[in-house]
Amino acid sequence: MTVNEKIVKRIEELLNLGQQVMNTRKSPGSNVVGDDRVDAEIASQWVTSTQNLIERVFGKDSVHLKNINKITEKHITYSPAVRILGILKAAKDDFEHDFLFDLKTIIEAEVFDDFLEQSEYLLEAGYFQPAAVITGCILEDGLRKLCDRHQIEIDAKPKLDKMNADLAKGGIYNKLTQKQITAFADLRNKAAHGNWSEFTQDDVRAFIGWVRLFMQGHFS
Repeated sequence: MTVNEKIVKRIEELLNLGQQVMNTRKSPGSNVVGDDRVDAEIASQWVTSTQNLIERVFGKDSVHLKNINKITEKHITYSPAVRILGILKAAKDDFEHDFLFDLKTIIEAEVFDDFLEQSEYLLEAGYFQPAAVITGCILEDGLRKLCDRHQIEIDAKPKLDKMNADLAKGGIYNKLTQKQITAFADLRNKAAHGNWSEFTQDDVRAFIGWVRLFMQGHFS
């Protein structure tokens, strides 16, 4: 089972648990004014698990998590639980119609000190595929900045391969480095296109380590 399949499965489990929460609905009583009640223990377990999953998948700054957190500022009764279930359904739909993670949200998340630490965080959490994509983005951005620093002309939407070739041609780094970048760019492309069986977690770990050294060598 792939990582995204596991995430979808977990979301579906939480949707089912949410429905169980709905099924515990009961009236507060004829003499009590207010919303219908739900089982507090099951609701608490469900909300906590939902918040944890949404944060891990979409990031701390995601609109899904912010909306859930706002709802849970007060006691969870039936109506708030209905809204949380709707948010979870929306998150599942967003997830299934986008690439695995909202990478922009992850990249901007305050929990990480820098982009490479984000990749390492994802890697250690078992999400080595998006870690490879983010690391590839970091490398590509580094090449773009190197081109700018050394007055190497680039297109409006520069291609990594061309920047790599032009930097090697300009003597910014040697042919061996150029070949290594080409190999890692291929790994990034495999990750971005979902060819996850063609590389391993150790490959991504080596990728992150190499990019860190490359960046330190050229930008420290």
